[in-house]
Amino acid sequence: MNDSDLKQRVKFVAPENDTASSYSTKETTFLQDGTVAAAITATRAIREVSSLCSWDDLPDWQKDNEHILSGYVRETNSYRKTFRSLFYLHNESVNIYSHLIPGICFLFIALFNKYVVADYSTTTWKDYLMIDIFLLGAVVCLTLSGVYHCMKSHSLEVSVFGNKLDYIGIVALISCSMISQMYYGFYDSTAMFSLFSTVTLSLALACAVVSLSPHFRSREWRKYRAAIFTAFGLSGLLPVITSCFYYGPIEAYSRIQLKWLSLEGVLYISGAVLYGVRFPERLAPGSFDIWGHSHQLFHVLVVIAALCHLRALLSCYKNVHTNALFVSL
Repeated sequence: MNDSDLKQRVKFVAPENDTASSYSTKETTFLQDGTVAAAITATRAIREVSSLCSWDDLPDWQKDNEHILSGYVRETNSYRKTFRSLFYLHNESVNIYSHLIPGICFLFIALFNKYVVADYSTTTWKDYLMIDIFLLGAVVCLTLSGVYHCMKSHSLEVSVFGNKLDYIGIVALISCSMISQMYYGFYDSTAMFSLFSTVTLSLALACAVVSLSPHFRSREWRKYRAAIFTAFGLSGLLPVITSCFYYGPIEAYSRIQLKWLSLEGVLYISGAVLYGVRFPERLAPGSFDIWGHSHQLFHVLVVIAALCHLRALLSCYKNVHTNALFVSL
């Protein structure tokens, strides 16, 4: 094969409406040691770059964080092209995989929980149910979040729908976390568990309704979104305080594994604050476009917080079934 034949085979013409700054010409040909495969690889790399754009090139509906200046996936209007974005780097890549991968891991834990949850003579189906409730909440939250961050570049309609699912997932994680922990916190008080579970589900329903409001999802409501969900999470302090009065602070500390729940709360709040104030990218716009911006940090902290909750839940379960409420204070 001569050079002329090779050029004819691997010629790539950029789309006419392409405005990516990385292009200097509309037609590029690749020659590398007469190898068609190498030229095709280079063509694919160029195609990936052509799928990205800067903040200034975005339509208004895609604009959310003015401190992230590049690495945006162009509006695709194609599920195939949107799915393809999973396989090249852009400013949502970390957001996608930081939740999709842990979501799959939590799913495997739920499916094979007998290898994770110790089986005691007093263990009942309720124990597995409560642990699985939390795991289900984590799977729903993390999976919906990952899917949303992948599909949000498709179109305005798909992005709006995905955003609704994202917030519903957050509500699911918070409510499932609280209910599962309260089960062991009030293990011998069905009335208290039922009361606080009802309160939690009521607040969860209210947050879900608010989350579906178009006004609530606007950029101007970013800080309020963070505040509302933080308040929902902080409502978990009510059963903690009640437990301290009901059982005494020392026993309550052990019943709910307060050290792990406290760390969980700090992680959630820290993530919400970083997301709300857009730190650190607001200090150096453009420097954290691909790695390390606030939404990515929020995602990582959410996963660590969920692991802290799982650790607390398994410790509570163990303490109840080994009569070791005062162990590991």
